[in-house]
Amino acid sequence: EIQAIANANDVLAVMGGTTLAAVANMAERNETLASTIFVPARGGLGEKVEIQANTISAEFARRTGAAYRLLHVPDQLSEDAYHSLVLEPTVKDILEVIKSSAVVIHGIGDAQRMATRRHSKDLFIETLEREEAVAEAFGYYFDAAGKIIYKQRTIGLQLNELEGKHVISVAGGKSKANAIHAFMKHRPSDVLVTDEAAAREL
Repeated sequence: EIQAIANANDVLAVMGGTTLAAVANMAERNETLASTIFVPARGGLGEKVEIQANTISAEFARRTGAAYRLLHVPDQLSEDAYHSLVLEPTVKDILEVIKSSAVVIHGIGDAQRMATRRHSKDLFIETLEREEAVAEAFGYYFDAAGKIIYKQRTIGLQLNELEGKHVISVAGGKSKANAIHAFMKHRPSDVLVTDEAAAREL
């Protein structure tokens, strides 16, 4: 799918997560992709390096022969740190490259699981439970109707910056069905890559 969509010299932005890591491991060398640039769509989440967006974008590039750029910043920051970092010339430069991406590949997470993975405070997790959040993508949490419950301050591609980009969502497993449905209610993707278990549940 990526090979069919991408054009020479395109920037391809990828999110982190176990699913995206698996996709990167299946990538193969391709003449068109070899002329593209892979970039992380967001900063690090403070989780295993193997499933961070930086690592996954580098793995995509290694397997396809493409170039890559890295974003050396944590994903979650205080407001002061955020405003300071985004003004740094090197950070500002890579953020411009990320925002220029033609293709975005991202996962869709279960809200509770993602909040726990990000070491969120118990109060925040309780809020998600109270508001019945079921999905997470791009740092946004959604309820079953696709309504945004909460947005975390993140460095990288924002949900409102996807206009004009080809968005590929990747998520599978029966347990992800509610999360997939909720995100698609908010913003249908151009392509959904899933599996039979999630498809049957949907």
